[in-house]
Amino acid sequence: MRNEEGFVGKCLDSFLCHTSEHQDIEVLCVDGMSTDRTCEIIRQYAAQDKRIRLIENPRKITPAGMNLGIAHSTGEFIVVASCHAEYEPDYLDNCLEVINRTKADHVGGYMTTLSEKDTRIGRAIAAATSSAFGVGNSMFRLRGPEREADTVPFGMYRRGVFEKIGLYDERLARNQDIELNSRLRKAGGLIIISPEIKSIYYNRATFRGLWQQSFNNGLWNPYTAWLTGGGLSLRHFIPLFFVVGLLTLSLGAFFWPPVKWVFLSYISVYLFSACFFAIKHSLRTKASAILVLWSYVVLHTAYGLGSLWGVITIPFKFPHRDKNISGKGRVNVTN
Repeated sequence: MRNEEGFVGKCLDSFLCHTSEHQDIEVLCVDGMSTDRTCEIIRQYAAQDKRIRLIENPRKITPAGMNLGIAHSTGEFIVVASCHAEYEPDYLDNCLEVINRTKADHVGGYMTTLSEKDTRIGRAIAAATSSAFGVGNSMFRLRGPEREADTVPFGMYRRGVFEKIGLYDERLARNQDIELNSRLRKAGGLIIISPEIKSIYYNRATFRGLWQQSFNNGLWNPYTAWLTGGGLSLRHFIPLFFVVGLLTLSLGAFFWPPVKWVFLSYISVYLFSACFFAIKHSLRTKASAILVLWSYVVLHTAYGLGSLWGVITIPFKFPHRDKNISGKGRVNVTN
């Protein structure tokens, strides 16, 4: 975590309210050198509850923080949680029930997306990022039954997973969880998603924030594929194909006017689909259909442009594929 003063208290409360009877737990808060009141708030909680510990992450990047939390943990089960989220009162109990019943290596649940600020734009962004049209077949953002999954958010791992396949790849500023779970599946591991395991994630509340988040998410898809040789699915690159199609057809129309009809058809199909799903999800969520539509446009365009920029800059940012230096009872919660 880094600069999460507005969320760290609620996150800790959501864990502590249902783990107070479980004394055999440690809550490890790994902070990436925050400049706000995040550490102060954590220390206040730690003074009241000795199960909470603050760990500094001088490298500031997410996978390094995750690895620090794992290294400092002592439990048989480890939950890698986000500070930008809250968890249901029975979250840990349900994780333990599912992981023991299914004999899985990693379990998690479906995530409800809310806005970090209750505004019209924030609600629209939350609706867009909770729909199949917005995020594709990102299973954990949609609803469904208990089943095998390729990745889950804020999941519980068996400690043996990290001993078997290694830690998070610290070269990856994004996608480190997806890459780790890809390694786990290739090693024969089982990942289960269950509707009984519930969390709430607080998404960006402005279009500027959505653009920045989506651009950076898209940017790291080519980087991840280049550095690891895989780890991602086709859906991660659909926005890239969409943007490349837009640019190709617009350039084609400039040099050969008849192509403009193909370009207009391309845009029309996208906008018709976006309008349909925007209206559908606005009726379900009470969000503004126009704002949901614009959220789709911002999300897909920024994500695709980020991926395109990633493809262009790979030779300059990562000229060589360096090896991943991360290497291969109690419940641990790592924030």
